[in-house]
Amino acid sequence: MGSAGRMVVVTLVCAALFVAGALWRGVTWSDVRHWGTPRNVIEAEGETVRIPVAEGSAVRVLPEVAATTTGSYDFLFPDGGADGGPVRYDPCRVLSYVISPAHMPEGFEPIIHAAVADVSAATGLAFEYEGLTDETASFERALVQSRYGDRFAPIVIGFQSESQNADLAGTVTGLGGSSAVPGAYGDDRYLRAGVVIIDWEDVAAIRGDGDDLARAVVEHELGHVVGLAHVGDKHELMHESNLSLIDWGPGDLAGLALAGAGQCEGR
Repeated sequence: MGSAGRMVVVTLVCAALFVAGALWRGVTWSDVRHWGTPRNVIEAEGETVRIPVAEGSAVRVLPEVAATTTGSYDFLFPDGGADGGPVRYDPCRVLSYVISPAHMPEGFEPIIHAAVADVSAATGLAFEYEGLTDETASFERALVQSRYGDRFAPIVIGFQSESQNADLAGTVTGLGGSSAVPGAYGDDRYLRAGVVIIDWEDVAAIRGDGDDLARAVVEHELGHVVGLAHVGDKHELMHESNLSLIDWGPGDLAGLALAGAGQCEGR
């Protein structure tokens, strides 16, 4: 083998050793592909951590839902998304969710799963239940937690009372939302690590008239989780004070379809 051939072999070996060493230090193939572009970071559990890279192919998990109705809807983060639109969840990822069972009313878990299924059908976002958690539902939660591994924390659904959480005072029956976080690379933002907090005393009273209104409460808060804001139209479930609606209104459905129609994060 000539000197030129030996040089190629040496170069290839050095490249292989470099890549192997980088992967051993936590650098991913996406980092290699984006070489020269630093991975975005966040603060989590008191440490600076790299934002997890989106896994899998950039293909929707479920088909996109067409918006066939019109009405009032709004977004919590109306701009900054990957396609220039609102900030939304990545439809190429399954949205995991867990339940924090403390103070959960008896027989309430099926209501949660029914509400999640309704939101999935209206958005075209895929959800997966991962079971119970000992995490307390809080909007101060770390977005990446060691208990859930090297990924964003799943959506957490928990129960508190007015005495435990002052934000549930008065007629407030639930709270919901997600964090708008940059993707692994670039400036585009995505929703992550949603939180739902239900006033267990209020829903216990509501269930005296059946479970439908309690399910609507959970759906309203999950609407916030996927990015919807309150609207002024009392005929929409996303109105801030719902007293009787148990189903989505036309504006809700239009907004939910758009909430699920975001762009997949680049791999």
